[in-house]
Amino acid sequence: MNEISVPMPFEKNFIDKLVSINNQIEKSKITNVYFALPLTDKDKSLFEQTRTYFKKITDFNYWKEIILYARDKGFEFIYLLNSPKPLLYESPYLLKQLDKLDKLINKLRSEDLKKLRLSNIQLMAYIAKHYPDMELYVSTSFEYTQIQQIQNLILKFPQIKQIVPSHDVNKNFKLLETIRKQYPKIDVEIMLNEGCMRGCPFRFWHAMSVSTIFNPRISELDEDLTSNWFTKNCSYLRNNIDKLCLASNIYPWEIEEYNKIGINQFKLVGRSSQYFANGQYFDYYLNYLKGIDNCEKIDEVPLKNLVNYFSEQNWNVKVKDIKPYLPNIKHFVKNGHLCASICGSECTYCYQCAENIRQNLKNYF
Repeated sequence: MNEISVPMPFEKNFIDKLVSINNQIEKSKITNVYFALPLTDKDKSLFEQTRTYFKKITDFNYWKEIILYARDKGFEFIYLLNSPKPLLYESPYLLKQLDKLDKLINKLRSEDLKKLRLSNIQLMAYIAKHYPDMELYVSTSFEYTQIQQIQNLILKFPQIKQIVPSHDVNKNFKLLETIRKQYPKIDVEIMLNEGCMRGCPFRFWHAMSVSTIFNPRISELDEDLTSNWFTKNCSYLRNNIDKLCLASNIYPWEIEEYNKIGINQFKLVGRSSQYFANGQYFDYYLNYLKGIDNCEKIDEVPLKNLVNYFSEQNWNVKVKDIKPYLPNIKHFVKNGHLCASICGSECTYCYQCAENIRQNLKNYF
């Protein structure tokens, strides 16, 4: 059985939708919801990434009701303290941040909510020291791509419960299998539908840029000094077809290859999308999980609904039409560990796939 993590919905009726999804699928189950207080929430710790936007001004009590409702429906809850931004002792905000962090953690503890997703070593050390009852989960925003990094992290923090390796190594089966074999008691979770390219030069810095303390004067800044720069420049890096073929997302029909190496925990994203807030994204989750049950069930589904980065593209190409031209997972089972070294030079497989899509599916793009 595949265990799936999804962003926590903003409304109770969408949590009910997750329950409904679980009742419609066979090979997977949504078991966890993850969440961080939105930018406007007065109880946020300031160690969150600001990817959750909400129009209302809220506090922890507003969200507690929804969190506890999700737990009552059988979902485990993970709180995201996943800012990779360093804790700078010279920062005038640090003591304020730590005070807000302590208050938030105690609010979570009072409801027996103990799971924290982290991507900052200093923050992990602080929590391990002062709150040893809290469970440590490693975020993909650590961007670890080597077995030595993971070995040394676990040497320092043997209490770690779960690792989400860098999105860049989603297709590095040798590395993933090594992690799984070397640490059989630590869970390994893989991101599924995040469509970022492997080797994006902006990814780590983008995460840093959405991890800032809210500054009302930000509107006075040059746009290039805000997180908007990353979104704008990502679209200039490559043609969208190239990006699709060079992405690290995992399609439903590829999941079985991960099951073969002992990985059955996965994460679906989408909380920053406009379709998440209005509930449409939960149909995307349903289609994705139906595709794991039987990929023929999603032949007529638009491919863009399976990949978050591309979900808002004006594409109407269906899974059945493009699937034969997409990079084949078997290639990565054999060669994925080489992508970081020879992609675009000795190996042009994904570029050839992109060219085949351009030549054979001209009417769609």
